[in-house]
Amino acid sequence: MMNNSGFMRGMAAGLVVGAAVTMIADPISDRQRNRMKKKTSGIFRNIGSAIDTALNIMH
Repeated sequence: MMNNSGFMRGMAAGLVVGAAVTMIADPISDRQRNRMKKKTSGIFRNIGSAIDTALNIMH
């Protein structure tokens, strides 16, 4: 059990360090950030409508 916990902590630490290094090494421009916001908002809108449709079908 302890080995598994240590592994998970190591994975979390590696994820945080990797994300920080990536952001420092490759900062995104404002244009790219705005484009990413548009894409993610569209994705969440589609997911929300799919969930809404599924709930309506169940009733």
